Amino acid sequence: MGVREKIASADTNTNTWLIDALTDDERKTAEFIAIIATSIQQRRCAQGMTQKELADKLGVSLAVISHWENGDEDFTVATLVKISSALGLPLCNPICA
Repeated sequence: MGVREKIASADTNTNTWLIDALTDDERKTAEFIAIIATSIQQRRCAQGMTQKELADKLGVSLAVISHWENGDEDFTVATLVKISSALGLPLCNPICA
């Protein structure tokens, strides 16, 4: 069962429904995706760029940009490099010693 399915099937009557539904790794993944999605949207808007303009620049559909910004899609490293380059966002090494 994927993260979205676990969220959908979780007991929403408790205060810990999301925490209980996800493993630690799934929770960390969701948090990182949310951070990345927010960064993409904030940087795009700060540059006065529409989702369509970013989509054209990256050679993807408008729907893909929307999915990225809503956190509905995981990112590959290659995708993150392209987004970083298009928006001038720095990429940091996620594995620090």
